[in-house]
Amino acid sequence: MTRDTIAAMARGQVLEVLADDPMVFLDLPAWCHDAGHEVLSMEQRRDVITSLIRVG
Repeated sequence: MTRDTIAAMARGQVLEVLADDPMVFLDLPAWCHDAGHEVLSMEQRRDVITSLIRVG
């Protein structure tokens, strides 16, 4: 779903991603690196992990 959303966005736009799986701390940065995107921030509050990705 994140991949499809980013594909429709323009370079430089920022996407907020919400997740509840702690593996996102490993998986999302690796995927962003491979896909040419930038992780701006990742923050966990209670059971929700909020990530900001700049589309590359």
